[in-house]
Amino acid sequence: MPIDLTRYPPNWTSEIVPAIRERSGNKCEQCQLEHGQKVFSLKFQMRNPETKKYTPRTIWFRSFEDATREQPFAIRPMVGVRVVLTVAHLDHDEENWDVSLERLSHLCQLCHLRYDAKEKSRRKKQA
Repeated sequence: MPIDLTRYPPNWTSEIVPAIRERSGNKCEQCQLEHGQKVFSLKFQMRNPETKKYTPRTIWFRSFEDATREQPFAIRPMVGVRVVLTVAHLDHDEENWDVSLERLSHLCQLCHLRYDAKEKSRRKKQA
């Protein structure tokens, strides 16, 4: 989904994003995958130890060989994915234009989605 730049400060793409990219070394600040790197995605039914329920969970493998070895246990075929890094608001406050770099993180799409999942669920329940 394209970014709606009207919701971000005017210096978002010219100053803020480049500063975060430089700080991270152009790697995800959680999983250390590099922007543009190819990974291999598999989806598994994983058991949540707290709820004891099984839910689908995507796992990315750095090597084709590792993904191929785990393919028989997956619930869908392997998919090649290019890592795309984006800047995440750690406090989920996209409206705050007084942005400090400490409240932002450079994350790959999978880490960003996982980081935002609880907040998106909370917002959905409020709507």
